[in-house]
Amino acid sequence: MLDRTQFYRFEDFIRDTSEALSGDELFRLLQCAVGQYGYDRLIFSAPLDFDLPDEWRRMGIYSTYPAEWDEEYERRGYAGIDPVLRAAALRSQAFTWKELEHNSIYSDAQKRFMRIAESDAGLYAGIGAPIHGRRNLQAGVGLASSQPHDDAEAHRDLIGAFCNQFYVAFKRLYARPGPPVEIRSLSPKEREILTWVAAGKTDDDIGVILSISRNTVDTHMRSIFRKLDARNRVTAVVRAIVDGHIQP
Repeated sequence: MLDRTQFYRFEDFIRDTSEALSGDELFRLLQCAVGQYGYDRLIFSAPLDFDLPDEWRRMGIYSTYPAEWDEEYERRGYAGIDPVLRAAALRSQAFTWKELEHNSIYSDAQKRFMRIAESDAGLYAGIGAPIHGRRNLQAGVGLASSQPHDDAEAHRDLIGAFCNQFYVAFKRLYARPGPPVEIRSLSPKEREILTWVAAGKTDDDIGVILSISRNTVDTHMRSIFRKLDARNRVTAVVRAIVDGHIQP
């Protein structure tokens, strides 16, 4: 179980979420995992995952955002201009709100919205963690800090991995029974490559380590994505660990 006196490692998070018995417990574990990076404000939504029963397919299933902000967001119809929602539908991996604003052309209304989120709701250093599946965007976690800081970029990918594992465990508990899903095995070379991906190595690094070309690494990664139904490296690593293809 979680030892609050020690740093909460990703492999321990996988173990704890795999043993969790409720969504409330899973969300508490996620709070502990991302809280150590300064993220104390989270909102989890799954409006588009039709593997879930109707009662779970909604926005704000769990939230530690200020209640006043949630009410104002709905009352003012901010969903219609919220650039983070649009980015979640278009992007396949976690992104920072700062990066999104710098690389996008925001309308004046969107700029005002982002500043209001900071000043009125105290939502700083935001990260969006979209979760995609066979039907494209299925769910997502929004994360922010109640205190300004500049660490979002440094922890973005790891936080995205925590959110993906949280959702894998959530669906284990609540997804409706469906037809059996064929689990396709990875080849020894694919497992080896994915193990190096999990260690943070780039395709160029892996090519040097395994004495193969970068194009060969890319071919293997495309096969891995197809077999694991993953759209990015973080999701592929999480699913490979959960399914026992590689060790954390």
